[in-house]
Amino acid sequence: MRLTHRILALFTLLSLISLALNMPARAQISDSARVSVFTIYPGEAIYSLWGHSALRIWDPVTGTDISYNYGTFDFNNPLSFIARFAYGKLDYRLSLENSPARVEYSWFTERRGVVEQQLNLTPSERQTLYQYLSTNALPENRTYRYDFLYDNCATRIRDALEYALQAPLADSISTGVTFRDLIRPYVHARPDLDMAINLAMGLPVDRFASQRDLALLPIELQALLQNAQTGTGAPLVLVSDTLFGSPVTPEIRRSLSLPTGIAWLIFAVAFAYFLRDLREPRQRIFDLVFLSTVTLIGLLVAFFWLVSLHAITRPNLHIMWAWPLHIVPLFLSRRSFVTVYWWCAAASAVVFALGSAWWPQTSPAIALPLALAVAVRCINLARVPRTGFEPVLPA
Repeated sequence: MRLTHRILALFTLLSLISLALNMPARAQISDSARVSVFTIYPGEAIYSLWGHSALRIWDPVTGTDISYNYGTFDFNNPLSFIARFAYGKLDYRLSLENSPARVEYSWFTERRGVVEQQLNLTPSERQTLYQYLSTNALPENRTYRYDFLYDNCATRIRDALEYALQAPLADSISTGVTFRDLIRPYVHARPDLDMAINLAMGLPVDRFASQRDLALLPIELQALLQNAQTGTGAPLVLVSDTLFGSPVTPEIRRSLSLPTGIAWLIFAVAFAYFLRDLREPRQRIFDLVFLSTVTLIGLLVAFFWLVSLHAITRPNLHIMWAWPLHIVPLFLSRRSFVTVYWWCAAASAVVFALGSAWWPQTSPAIALPLALAVAVRCINLARVPRTGFEPVLPA
C-alpha cells in the first residue's frame, strides 16, 4: 500500500512538473531581459548558402540564454531529405539552443560570420515575444511546413517580432526586384546549382517582392531591422555587433559559367550537323544523347510543375523547349505523326528562343543555346526520309 501511494505521489509530482512546463501563458522573463537577432552569414553547404537567422533571449536575472532556431531539419538520410525537398513536403522545426554554443559552432566549425542586433523592445513587448516563442516551442507547435520564399527561418522571426510589436516591420510597397534576382547572387559561385534552380523555378519567382518579402533572406532581414523603428519612432536596433568574421553581401557575377559554355558548344555541334545534313538529313547518335538529356530536363520540369507541391515551380516556360517525350519518337517508325511531332517541337523551341528576352519568366543563360540546339536538331529529324521501324544508329 505504501509503495502504491509513493508511485501515485511521484506520478502526481511529475504531472504537475509537466503541466508547468507546458503552460506558455505563464512563461516569464524579467524586465532586465534582452532580445537580439543573430544573422549567420552564408556557408559552404547547400542548405546554408542563403544564410540563417535566430532569435536570442538573454535574461541575466534568471540565467536564461536561449537561441530560438527555426531552421532545424532532419538530414540523417540525405536521399530522403532530397526527395522530400523536391516533392515540397519538407518539415522544419523550432529548436532551442544555448546561444554562446550556437555562435561558436557557426564561426569555429562552419567559419560563417555572425552579426548580433540587440533590439529596442519594451518589457511588455519582450514578455509578449517570449510567450509567443514558448508557445511555438511546444511539441505540437514546433514543426512547420517549410517554404523557401514565404515560410523559413528568417520569415518566422519577422512574424514573431511583428506579433510582439503589433505592427509590421516593413510595408507592402514593391521593391522592383524579383524573387529570382534576390536569390541568384547567393549561388553565383555554384553555376551548376544556379542552373538547376533557375530551370526548376517557374513564373511565380519573377514577380516583384515587397519590402516585407525581403525578410525571406537573413541578410535582408538584418537590413530591414536596422532600418525599422519602434512605435515611438526610435530605432528598433539598439546595438549592432559583428561577433565573428567580416560579413560580405553576395553579389552576382556577370561572367560565362562552365555550364553555359558547354551549352553553346552543344549548339555549335548541333548546328554543324544541321549544315552537314542539309542535303541528306540523317538521324545521328548525337540526337540520342542530346535529346535524352533534354528529355530528362523536361521530365524534371514536368515533375516540379505537375507533381511537386511547390507553388513557385509552376507554370514553367522551359517546357516549351524541354519536352519530356523527345526520346520516344527517335525509336518510332517514320510516319506522318512523327514528322508532325518534330516540326511542332522545333517550332516551340524557336518561339521560346526568339521570345526569351520578353518572356515574363527569366531564364538562365544555359536555356537559349539548348533551345536553339533542340530547334535545329528537330528540324533535321523532321526532314529525315525513313519508312518502317529503324532504331537509332550512329552515322
